[in-house]
Amino acid sequence: MNKKLLCLLYLMIIFLLITSCVTKEVKEPETINFCFREGIPALTVVKLMKEAPTIDENISISYEIQKSPDLLITQILKEEADIAIVPSNLAAQAFNKGLSYKLAGTSSWGTLYLASTEDIKDFQELKNKEIYSFGKGLTPDLVLRLILSENGIIPDEDLKITYLNAASDVGPIFISGKADIALLAEPLATNVMMKKENTRIIYDLNEEWSKITGADKGYPQASLIIKADLIENNPDFVKEFINIYEESIQWAKDNPEKLGDYAEELELGVKKETIVEGIERINIGSFPINNSKREYQIYFEAIMDFSPDFIGGKLPDEEIYFER
Repeated sequence: MNKKLLCLLYLMIIFLLITSCVTKEVKEPETINFCFREGIPALTVVKLMKEAPTIDENISISYEIQKSPDLLITQILKEEADIAIVPSNLAAQAFNKGLSYKLAGTSSWGTLYLASTEDIKDFQELKNKEIYSFGKGLTPDLVLRLILSENGIIPDEDLKITYLNAASDVGPIFISGKADIALLAEPLATNVMMKKENTRIIYDLNEEWSKITGADKGYPQASLIIKADLIENNPDFVKEFINIYEESIQWAKDNPEKLGDYAEELELGVKKETIVEGIERINIGSFPINNSKREYQIYFEAIMDFSPDFIGGKLPDEEIYFER
């Protein structure tokens, strides 16, 4: 074989080897499913949905908004969501069931408010009253009952709690005048205050929780969870995603007018005027898990005392947390 042919053969072999290596390194495009409820969880994602930033050329993000809490729960239990914003107790429940999710940070803190048309200034004035509420046996009920009990009020003995089917049912009853005291969640609380001028927020339950438990930030209402295999297989993507999500939360807090515009454009179920008026009560911000583990531990311990099944029957250990 002459030298020219031998040289050409070598070059072909080298080219094939290089091409083979490059082909192996090319990742197949994949779609990450990011799932969350409409309302406050969706507001923390508005900037990402609107701007659709590219984090990795081979990874796209599908934003899935669920109107039903049951549908979101099903997605988590079937591990169909790669990333999700869920009630914090569901994060613990999923972990205790052995599902592959890690708790990455807090999307929103407590947004429950006790409202009244009466000028109530002390918990003792609630005796013999009726509170219209929702979420029996769930976080709203846990928080309300704990706060009442710690302030010398025995629920179901000193006062009556009337439960409605959903948070959205409480507002109309209160506005109609059938209820004088009601447990309201944002953004409904702001809607009610805008429609019924003599509405007073008599207690911010997140603040009251802080006073009772010593948890500086209150209780973590909604949390961001991420699949463990996504963290393991795409660490750079996850790190950058968390960074831009945290920026999205802060942007939402700092830009209520623009947030309202985007929310209406994206049809997220919250009106602009409600967002602008109630941005402080929406209580988003302070995301990093490494600064909030104590708040989670206090919250989980309180649930264990109240309704253990609500977090899967046991306290989650340190493995639940994903710290950057």
